[in-house]
Amino acid sequence: MTQISGGSSQVFDVNSSANMQTFSTRNLKKYLGVQIFVAIFVLYLWYQLNGGLIPSFLRPRLPFLQVGPDVHVLMFFGDAEDDGSKIKWARAVNTKAKLDAAVKGTVHMVEGDVILRGQGTKVQSLVPVMGKPPQTDSDVTLTEWLDALKFGNKGIKLDFTSIDSVEISLEKLKQMNEKKTIEFPVWLHADVLQGPHGGKATVVATRFFKTVKRVFPKCTLSLGWTSGTHTDLSQSGYSWEMVMAMRDLVKSWDVDDQPIVFQARLSLIRNSVPQLKWLIDVVPHSALMIWHSPEDVKVSEDLMYVCYRFAPNTVFFDLNEDYLQSHLKQFRHFSREKVNELVKRRDEVMFHPGAWVKMGFWKEQESILASTEALVLVSPIVYVISKSKYKPTPTIRLSGRVQFLNREGKEAESGRTGLDIFIRPTAYADFDNIVAIKCFLGVNGEIEVSGSNLKKEFRRKSQKVTPSSVNCFRFSVIDAIHEIIFRVNILHECNTLESVKEDTEVHAELHIDIPTTLGVGEHPFIIKLDDSRRVAVIDELNIKHT
Repeated sequence: MTQISGGSSQVFDVNSSANMQTFSTRNLKKYLGVQIFVAIFVLYLWYQLNGGLIPSFLRPRLPFLQVGPDVHVLMFFGDAEDDGSKIKWARAVNTKAKLDAAVKGTVHMVEGDVILRGQGTKVQSLVPVMGKPPQTDSDVTLTEWLDALKFGNKGIKLDFTSIDSVEISLEKLKQMNEKKTIEFPVWLHADVLQGPHGGKATVVATRFFKTVKRVFPKCTLSLGWTSGTHTDLSQSGYSWEMVMAMRDLVKSWDVDDQPIVFQARLSLIRNSVPQLKWLIDVVPHSALMIWHSPEDVKVSEDLMYVCYRFAPNTVFFDLNEDYLQSHLKQFRHFSREKVNELVKRRDEVMFHPGAWVKMGFWKEQESILASTEALVLVSPIVYVISKSKYKPTPTIRLSGRVQFLNREGKEAESGRTGLDIFIRPTAYADFDNIVAIKCFLGVNGEIEVSGSNLKKEFRRKSQKVTPSSVNCFRFSVIDAIHEIIFRVNILHECNTLESVKEDTEVHAELHIDIPTTLGVGEHPFIIKLDDSRRVAVIDELNIKHT
């Protein structure tokens, strides 16, 4: 305490003043912390309730949003409430009558097919008209079609079946956009790859992408595969090779920074959901469009399968079928009750990326492409390791299913080309020097358990089986403390929904004793390719107590 004299005596407690200041500072920090927390919480609630920072009912016409042809459909149409199934379509609007009806109607998006007048004939001209082969003419030109829609509140989708009509049509769109008359979503669609039962794509992908990027890049790209019908679609679908080819195409043209929609046929969906979901997951800003052809069988169960796997804002539906549309509206958000039991079975065994960590060369982004549906390994320099660690026990089993794809036509190397499964790893920072017990599954049917960079001697054991034509295997590994049990089954097909069923027999099994010198502490599991001659698609991978 300090006394200061001068006329009157005052007592000033310095320590007390300092304590008061400290107390006030702490209170201020606490107050600010609480305010920041409350603000963040309120912002979070606002975002969740409105589906974004801007309320959905304000999105379509806010002037500062600078709405253009590349605006996202769900951003533009606030009444859809961020749900693609609520977007209404007018399909094949290729006549004046249909155009008038679409303009006056309540649809959100108007789709029309573009050809050149006299398409494929000796009198083919440079006038784009609305029609679809085998048509060669129409009563409405593209210019008239665009003029009827340019000042409205509907989006448009132009479907090109011929590369000849693309450039001149996009030039017309460009001229309109320069006059600021396109303030609505514009989708440009073409089937650029050959698909299930489909013929060769009539729109050359190279010319299509080059023209779009040069003339009218600000748009939503809608890309599809050619397709056809078949009397038996039980084995049909969009294969892994097809979706990977589409992903490579998008990547090579550097268009994955704009809205992209991949179009798939409902009748081919049953065996294609994992592949298409993987594609949506690995391509940024992408969504799926499901379309239905009147000649196809109406399968509501397949429709529910799509609803079950895809979030509402990642899938659109152009069904053109009252029954399916009604079913979709009624059960869109209750789809689990309507899916096949095999879909639920797959829930139990499918790959979950949240349970695994990417290791190796982080810059090699193309070496591993993970999705909620599958893990795709492309190179041995990047691999995955389980987040959780496990003690050796007979009750824990690592199981998976792998399909090897020969995308580059390379010859497999015996004993090298395949999948490595490492157990009890003690060093794994270097992808080339993992210290562990290695279970190897080769593309040619080689099965082997051996030591990987172990200082102590480890007895190697191997077996050979005959692989199927699809190079698909189901495997399981049990580290039963004193022995490793490595089981492998040969699958003759692994792309159908039915292939998720449990195996009824084991085709190959290795038992190998574990030296007592190896530790029995907790260790993760590691999955990697042994070489880069194959791509490995792992669409089942789980660690469970048996």
